[in-house]
Amino acid sequence: MFVALARAAGVPAREVFGIRMGKKEKDDVTNGQHCWAEFYLPGYGWVPVDPADVRKAMLTENLNLEDAKTAEYRAYFWGGIDPYRVKLSVGRDLTLTPLQPGGPVNYLMYPFARVGNKVLDWLDPASFKYTISYIK
Repeated sequence: MFVALARAAGVPAREVFGIRMGKKEKDDVTNGQHCWAEFYLPGYGWVPVDPADVRKAMLTENLNLEDAKTAEYRAYFWGGIDPYRVKLSVGRDLTLTPLQPGGPVNYLMYPFARVGNKVLDWLDPASFKYTISYIK
């Protein structure tokens, strides 16, 4: 939503897809996929923003928009992101090397795999199983 609103206002913006790293010495982060946004600030470059993490904190901590803690989260996630994530891809409609069969890949937040010329459905856990581990 942020990317669409920024672009509608004439501000260059893009989606970023990644995964959250674990906070333990060793952690299963298979379900840690997350996306956030970046907007372009002339003279500075791409600035990260994560309105979803602000909302998540508000819901988790039962905060209102008027709360001081909400203002802290808004300030933090407007121009900064937590250190527990890895950027995997930027944008959509990606062309891979070697060229994948079929059309462009929508995004790379989940693993992409193919067997021969058949692309596996990474959103179908019955046909495509994987584990992503984080080790400090």
